[in-house]
Amino acid sequence: MTAAERLLADTLARDSRFELFYLVDSRGVQISENVFAADVAHGEDASCRGHDWSQRPWFSAVAERMESHITQVYRSSATDDFCFTVSVPVVDRRGQLLRVLGADVRLSALV
Repeated sequence: MTAAERLLADTLARDSRFELFYLVDSRGVQISENVFAADVAHGEDASCRGHDWSQRPWFSAVAERMESHITQVYRSSATDDFCFTVSVPVVDRRGQLLRVLGADVRLSALV
């Protein structure tokens, strides 16, 4: 597990509103493992590292506008519960996009 994945896992352990975190590079390719909350069942084959998410709105909106994006509510493929994704840009000192952090938020935690 990378340092970034450990930080994401620690954050998930402290905040039950989230079910899943992941990082993609500036091209939309996932560079982290899916980091699941402890109570989210997932198989050993749950990795999406290397998957190209560049056409997904949660990535393209952030890459094009360089601002956070919130998706519509949808049924999570990880939990089959309703959630939404919050994605935020991670930039360097010059404001260039380095990564996009995706965070799936449990709708049930907010209602």
